[in-house]
Amino acid sequence: MVENYYTTRDAARILGISLRTAQQWLEKGYLKGWKTSGGHRRILRSSVTRLLASRGPVEPAPVAPKSLQVLVVEDNETLLKLYRLQIARWKFPVVLYTAANGYEALVMVGNVAPDLLICDLRLPGVTGFQVVRALCDMERYSQLAIVVVSGMPSLEIDAHGSLPARVEQMGKPIDFERLQQLAQSLWDRRMATPAR
Repeated sequence: MVENYYTTRDAARILGISLRTAQQWLEKGYLKGWKTSGGHRRILRSSVTRLLASRGPVEPAPVAPKSLQVLVVEDNETLLKLYRLQIARWKFPVVLYTAANGYEALVMVGNVAPDLLICDLRLPGVTGFQVVRALCDMERYSQLAIVVVSGMPSLEIDAHGSLPARVEQMGKPIDFERLQQLAQSLWDRRMATPAR
């Protein structure tokens, strides 16, 4: 069962605010939640969702000019650290975002408009299958490059209804060289496209 709350840190990341601001918003009642007996704050998911909806269209987060925006969706913290280390070695500017579950990934895609989505399939709550299919069904994300990285066998993927044809599939262990080649290709195309 998916927890119906976020930690303050998770809520802050989804809303694009600082940890302290999230704490203050909770204290002022902008966000609904409570403190555990151990003194940790918990924020209702529905409260975060309502606040996002009330804000209307969200401006993309400020990023360095001419940088490739990459969103990695992975609930394994060790793998996330590995992604961070490997992507930091790429020879072109990258702004890296991470999400630990499918719901957070969909919110972040709307907020930051990444160029490349790297997504696991086995995720808590909203699965990688649901994330990828939802994005492939929306015309506004037709230019988003999507790579699924999963240790799930092909037969199991097929049993879930397979993946859209435009999605690149990779197994585990992760082929970081191939990932870099895909990202480099996106970067090269961006640099070759005249600015509007």
